[in-house]
Amino acid sequence: MQQLLVVFISLLCATAGICQMQIDTSHTIEHLVNEVLLGEGVVAGNIRYTGARHAIGTFTDSTRMLSINNGILLTSGSALVSTGPNKFTDMQFVNKTPGYAKLEGIANGRTHDAAILAFDFITSAENLSFDFIFASEEYTEYVGSKFNDVFAFFINGPGLADVNLAVLPKTQVPVTINSINYKKNKKYYVDNPTETYHEAIVYDVRKKATVKNKNYGKAKALPQYNIQYDGFTTLLQAACKVVPGELYRIEIAIADVSDYSLDSGVYLAGHSFKSTGDKIIPITNPFQPMPLPTDTLVAEVPPMPEIPVATVVSTLPATSVEFLFDTYSLTDSATSVLEQYYHILKKYPQAMLEITGHTDSMGTDVYNDMLSQNRALSVARYLKQLGIPEKNIHVSYSGEKRPVASNETTEGRARNRRVELIIQQ
Repeated sequence: MQQLLVVFISLLCATAGICQMQIDTSHTIEHLVNEVLLGEGVVAGNIRYTGARHAIGTFTDSTRMLSINNGILLTSGSALVSTGPNKFTDMQFVNKTPGYAKLEGIANGRTHDAAILAFDFITSAENLSFDFIFASEEYTEYVGSKFNDVFAFFINGPGLADVNLAVLPKTQVPVTINSINYKKNKKYYVDNPTETYHEAIVYDVRKKATVKNKNYGKAKALPQYNIQYDGFTTLLQAACKVVPGELYRIEIAIADVSDYSLDSGVYLAGHSFKSTGDKIIPITNPFQPMPLPTDTLVAEVPPMPEIPVATVVSTLPATSVEFLFDTYSLTDSATSVLEQYYHILKKYPQAMLEITGHTDSMGTDVYNDMLSQNRALSVARYLKQLGIPEKNIHVSYSGEKRPVASNETTEGRARNRRVELIIQQ
């Protein structure tokens, strides 16, 4: 009976795709490290994360299609768009967050959309190791190019100074798209062809044009692996010698290189960050707060009243975002403002956001109405990508009808090319 159940579930996975990898970005960073990543013989603290909140999360997969069934996924885009099947060669989520200088030394290029998980740790034994898989949408089109997303595991401590543990087995060669692919070190590479292998013409996200598909007709079936990434490495291990009982710090970092396009991710196997060895020493956790003496009376603190949303909104640096002339593309400063509104809307899920698009007086009334609508929709679209429900957003547009400054000056027209943001309780 049990064998029949296994066969039935396998058939469902193959035909209905229900056995998809599950992603959860709701956990705290402390939970991700202490409850998901850490294994035996390690204690950790001073945990920090830098990057977009949705760029990191947990993954669970009962089918073990990647040979691991749970852990942490750290990405240069969004962990939520990593689930399959692989229907696109150009999946991406642009966060417009900064890069990381230490990664640029490996990539030999400017980085963007960096996500960095860092923490201090102490081990009870001399051998530190953890397991990982690197995956990317850059495969296979950009093998050998400058668009090589980069990641690294920088460790610092006694005897180790910014050593990168993300290297090819028994070498010091960093794991990258150019070092592991279908041509080089291919025993460590797994291809995950997309359904577009059945299309003679595809869209090239970098050239922004349709091109002939060089791989047309080479794939005979749907993607074998139910994830979005076009290729990934086999299960690899990061390892080094450490001094038991001494303090170390590790930075697990990933970023886009040369542009913001095409996501990459590193899967960190759950409970694999561990220490082993012949001599185990007892360690205490210095990162845990000291317990209060049992005879100490702690006064009960009354709960703080919730701050009205109007009060929080009044602290925002801007109530609108501005656009360049004749465009509705979001600028870096605009996305920075919108992320502040995102955090407020997540904290106050009952609040509504009124989004109203505007233009300067250049152009016809009909054209400006359309442009102001597109500006409002681009703001709404960005917030929805971050996770704000559509029901909490109301979009309208006014064209050139409601200027806040004179359209006779360059400065005034720049102020009028805007989208107004109003949060209502």
